[in-house]
Amino acid sequence: MSGDFAVRAAVPQDDPEQVFDVLWQLAPGDARPDPARLAAARLAAAWRDLHAQAGRRLLLAVAGDTFVGTLDTLVVPNLTHGARPYMVVENVVVAPGWRRRGVARTLVLAAFDDATAAGCYKVQLVSNAARIEAHEFYASVGFAQSALGYRRYLAAAS
Repeated sequence: MSGDFAVRAAVPQDDPEQVFDVLWQLAPGDARPDPARLAAARLAAAWRDLHAQAGRRLLLAVAGDTFVGTLDTLVVPNLTHGARPYMVVENVVVAPGWRRRGVARTLVLAAFDDATAAGCYKVQLVSNAARIEAHEFYASVGFAQSALGYRRYLAAAS
């Protein structure tokens, strides 16, 4: 517990639509999908698959009954570095009213603890090049810019 929120792993019984409400903050410029039009079956399947995937853990910052932050991790088996796994971090999001209150720091430190417990040799993430404040935050918790990243976005499946 830190302040007035706690960090815990998501469980299948959590409401994925409430988690989505936090995640949507990552790209507020995008048109927000109407929950009624959001393929409920697809969201339910993704939620189920997330919990079934080996090495996957979604961390949630929770204040009372409200999700105020997320951090998604995946521990990846690896054939190099003495066959030690590595952790990939995605979707670090904090609800606007909760920013600069230690939520992201607490989430990242929890992920570091999980990575250490899993024997990972590194934790890596990518961040949009325009998110300068996020980069400053990542540096403050020990990340170093050490690689050049590439992405290729694919067309949505029909």
